[in-house]
Amino acid sequence: MRQFSLALLTILFFTTSCKHKNASSGAYTITGKIENATNGEMIICKQQTMESKPDMAYITQDGSFSFKGTVDEPIAASIYFPASVAQTQQQQAITLFLEEGNIFVAAKKEELMSASITGGDCNKELQQVIAITKPYGLRMKVLSDSLKKLYMANNIAAAEALQQSGIKLEKEENSAIIKLLKDNPKNYASAYLAYQLNSYDTKLENAQTAFNNLDASVQESYYAKKLKDIIDRLKSTAIGSKAPEFTASDLNGKDISLSSFKGKYVLLDFWASWCSPCRQENPNVVKAYAQFKDKNFAILSFSLDESKEAWQQAVASDKLTWTQVSDLKGWASSVANQYGIQSIPSNLLLDPDGKIIAKDLRGDDLIQALSVTLK
Repeated sequence: MRQFSLALLTILFFTTSCKHKNASSGAYTITGKIENATNGEMIICKQQTMESKPDMAYITQDGSFSFKGTVDEPIAASIYFPASVAQTQQQQAITLFLEEGNIFVAAKKEELMSASITGGDCNKELQQVIAITKPYGLRMKVLSDSLKKLYMANNIAAAEALQQSGIKLEKEENSAIIKLLKDNPKNYASAYLAYQLNSYDTKLENAQTAFNNLDASVQESYYAKKLKDIIDRLKSTAIGSKAPEFTASDLNGKDISLSSFKGKYVLLDFWASWCSPCRQENPNVVKAYAQFKDKNFAILSFSLDESKEAWQQAVASDKLTWTQVSDLKGWASSVANQYGIQSIPSNLLLDPDGKIIAKDLRGDDLIQALSVTLK
C-alpha cells in the first residue's frame, strides 16, 4: 500500500502556481541561510525529476550556502541534508522552484519545511499558497497522531471511523488543489501538481481532465509529459483493453508469461509480503480460488517484494497455492510500471482472450463478480 505521508502532502500543497519563463534565459542563483546548521555540513539540492543529479554545497560558518545553475523551464526541487549527516532530518526538505533569477531561502535546520523563500514568480506564489493550505496539514497531523493512539490501544472500530474523517479531509484538500489547477492553466507548477496528484490511486478520467485543463503552452513541459505517461498507462489497462503481455519468474526461477493463461479467466493480482492490506485481503482471494478454480479460472499473482525469502514465507503462510511471480524489484518493477500500479492490493480480471473486464475487486465484490462471470 502506498499512502501520502504528511511531508508529501505538505510538499504538494506548497507547490502551486508560477508563470511561464523564457526557456532561453533560465539561469538561477539560490542563496540561503539555515539556523543551527554546522559549519562544513553538506547540503543537497535536487530537482524533482528522475533524470537529474543532486547538486552539493557546504554550509559556511554563519549558516550560509549557495547553488547556481540553469533550467529550461521552472522545475520543482528539494534542498535537504543527507541522512548520513543529519539522521533526524531525512524527512525534512525545503521545497522550491528553480527558475530564472535570484532566490533567497531562510530556514531553521529543525524546520526546513517551514522555510521562507523569496525571489521569482513561482516562489512568490508558493509563499501565498502556504497561508491557504497550512491548516490542512495541521488537521491531518492531529488525525494522524490520534490514529496512532487508537491503533496502539487496539481500538480498531474508532480508528476506522477516524480514517473516514481523514478521507473526507483529503477530499477537501484535493478539491482546493483542483480549483487552483483550474484557475492557473498556464502555470508550470500546475503541471507538476497535476502529475503529483495523479501519481497515487488515480483514475483515467481524473488524470485526463487534469491534463486537458493545462494550457497548450504547458502541456509540453516535463511534468505534463509525465502526467501524459500516466494517462497512456491507464488507457492500456482500462476496462475493455487487452492486458499488456509480460514474463516474470516464479519461486523456482521458471519464467511464466501472462499469455500462457490464454483461454482462461484470470485474476491478475498485485501484492507484496510487506503490504498489510494485501495480507488482510489474501484470505478472500484464497476463498475465491477454492470456489472457482474448477470453472476455467486461474490466478496469477505478481509480488512487489524485493526479498525472495519474505515473498516465499508469505506465500506459504497465507496458503497461496496458485502461480506466483515477481521480478523482485519492488516499486521499481517494470511490470508494475507497465500496468500503472500505484498502490496495492490491486487486481485485474481478464477474460479468456486476455481482455480486462473488471478491476480492483476485493472481498465480497470479488466473489460476486466471479459468480456472475463464471456461471
